[in-house]
Amino acid sequence: MADVTKPDYLSLVNKNGSGFNISEIVTSIVASEIEPKRILDNSKLEKTESAISGFGYLYSQAAKTKTNFATIKGDSFFNLTSSKPDYIDLSTTDESKIVGAIRSIANIEVAKNMVFELGSFSNLTDTFTANLTIDAGKWTQTDPLTYSFDDNVPANRQTISFADETLTQIAARFDELDGISAQVIDKTGDEKSYSLVLTSVETGLKNGFKLAEVSSDHADRWKTPTVPSANAFANAFTQLSKDASFELDGVLISRSTNTIEDLIEGVSIDLKSDTSEAVVLNMSRSERAIEQNVKDVIFSLNEFRTELERLTFIDVEGDENGPLAMEPTATMLKSQFKKLAIDPLTGYGSQSIYLSQLGIKINNSGEFYFDEVTFKKTLANNPEFFVTLKNENLEANTNLASVSKSQYTNISAGTYTVALDGATWKFGDIVLTRADADNGGSVFTADGLPGLMIETIERNPVSFDIYVGKSFSKKIDELMTETLAIESSFYKSEEAYKNLKIDIQDRLDELAVREKLITSRYNQQFGNMENVMAQFNSTKSLLENFIESWKKT
Repeated sequence: MADVTKPDYLSLVNKNGSGFNISEIVTSIVASEIEPKRILDNSKLEKTESAISGFGYLYSQAAKTKTNFATIKGDSFFNLTSSKPDYIDLSTTDESKIVGAIRSIANIEVAKNMVFELGSFSNLTDTFTANLTIDAGKWTQTDPLTYSFDDNVPANRQTISFADETLTQIAARFDELDGISAQVIDKTGDEKSYSLVLTSVETGLKNGFKLAEVSSDHADRWKTPTVPSANAFANAFTQLSKDASFELDGVLISRSTNTIEDLIEGVSIDLKSDTSEAVVLNMSRSERAIEQNVKDVIFSLNEFRTELERLTFIDVEGDENGPLAMEPTATMLKSQFKKLAIDPLTGYGSQSIYLSQLGIKINNSGEFYFDEVTFKKTLANNPEFFVTLKNENLEANTNLASVSKSQYTNISAGTYTVALDGATWKFGDIVLTRADADNGGSVFTADGLPGLMIETIERNPVSFDIYVGKSFSKKIDELMTETLAIESSFYKSEEAYKNLKIDIQDRLDELAVREKLITSRYNQQFGNMENVMAQFNSTKSLLENFIESWKKT
């Protein structure tokens, strides 16, 4: 059924009534009461929604900047090359400690695991029972047929027991032991000849192992024999454990592992294969990589700055303010960001380092730009300054002391003097606890800084300094992390805006309800007035007609 639009009789000019357009009058009266409030609330709602949107843009840019600086922090300023990478590979452990150099390694023999074969198993269904002991130590071949064993620490002996178990089950038991892995191998592929192969997890001469039977249903079945040729089960040494050995710049070196991090500061040497040939290791600073890193820092800083300026822009000549204009938390972030760019980087030696020294400068508009002249001057005279962009620092200013800390130990950047103050050792203003070290020196710890450890060669050292440096990338990361944190002032402000939006929307909804109510009330009041006026006009017409009729009689 089609809707029929009914005429609004109150909006018609009715000569029988007041003669006014009542609908227009009611609309104007209602609008005069409602619209000023609605306009004000809609304006507030628009600004509130804009601010909420602005916080979203801010979080997005902060997350992007955090990611950018994580990439910057992972950049390498050195080229590490090996003339024979099939034999030796290099990697960085602490770039701040690397010094450009060329080193030579020759006569490499890599470290090896011990591999021992228990052979002559004809199937995987037979079961065995035994009680064994396992000792760690080194095997030495005394002649072509005989081996001898030196136990590392007898007190560290392990035991293993099994009863009526298959070879596969026994292999699983060996695999659970510390320092040993086990594997069952089908030697011929026809399921008729199996071996249990035991391998030491760690390389190195002292990381071998010895099996001995306490009891067994097959004597000598589970032994590492000193004369393998006499063993009835063909138990044999496939490979003896051994240390790596090589010559570094002519100096004979040995290590238990093939990954060596204590010979070249900041560099890990990975021995991969035996060779008598000389391998040249080249560690050179890369000007191109450093310059690109500096330019990446500038780009990321400008990207964050541009977005922050857009969000907080104040239009003094119009009404085109940014969504976070005059927002206190955003203004505070601008201040913190600018402060990071001009504050010195400390804890990288006795002098402070500034971004401007690295070629990162700020023009009159507040934009960051690359100063090539300054960059090249610092690169030539103080190339180590550039590590402040990406690497943390923790070091003593003397070779007679070393310092380390846990990754969870938070120490403010700066220089801290370790000295005896009366009868108390201190790290800056923090009290230290001293203990004698086995090497004749001292070990210092601090209750106020759990995880910090300072070691000295001398028992009672003279005062020295500890440098704690926080990189620029780390500072930016902390600022972005703080911005993105759920408990941050930014999220609290955003929540306040969201609550305000709800309040404003509620007021607008209340205005809409009130608008309907007062419109209905005024329509009723003016309708009643029209009825009275219509009755009055009807009575007037009746009297006039009566008089006219009376005159004619």
